[in-house]
Amino acid sequence: MRQRALGAFGVAVFACGCLVLVWTTVMAFCRGEWWRPTESPPVDTYDLIMDVSAFPDGWEVWHGPAPIPERERGERESLYVAFHYKGLDPTMVGAHHKVYRYRDEGKAAWMYSAFSEEEFLPWHTTTPWAIPDGWSYESRVADYFKFACVEEVFVTPYWTCTALSQYGQYISVFATDLSPEYMTLEDIERILLALDERMAFYLKIDTE
Repeated sequence: MRQRALGAFGVAVFACGCLVLVWTTVMAFCRGEWWRPTESPPVDTYDLIMDVSAFPDGWEVWHGPAPIPERERGERESLYVAFHYKGLDPTMVGAHHKVYRYRDEGKAAWMYSAFSEEEFLPWHTTTPWAIPDGWSYESRVADYFKFACVEEVFVTPYWTCTALSQYGQYISVFATDLSPEYMTLEDIERILLALDERMAFYLKIDTE
């Protein structure tokens, strides 16, 4: 009798184990984790980083392209490049471009909202973030696009502008100081147009 009881107990344990395995498999399938292939990026992220060719004369690369040291925003990969005007301290007139690659388009869309709050915070500003007068450029390539400028104070007041965009699973952040001598709104528009063209080409985005 005891052997039968132990045998029945063993069968019950085995059955419970099978049920747990089946349940775990079903849940993994529903979450899209069943036999998920090893992810490989559709393009080389370095191809999406801006180069200096779209900048006005006199600008050069100051640092990068290089990986962003700390991954604090849940991205799979991130790169940045910094620019400055030749002969000037990079802290006086500078620009940078960052690209973040996320797991998929849904994750990138969710992170776009977080970026939108973080990049346009009113810290050390004398004016609210706003679209400047005369600005009309809107991206026809990005899924989401936001552009605004603000006057900040660091020793002396200066103007800076930021363009935030989502292209599929990628988030792009382009920021630059505004200067009548070195970087005008017309210059920024040409840079953003070149960025859209780059993204459309490498990500094969239909612009029609």
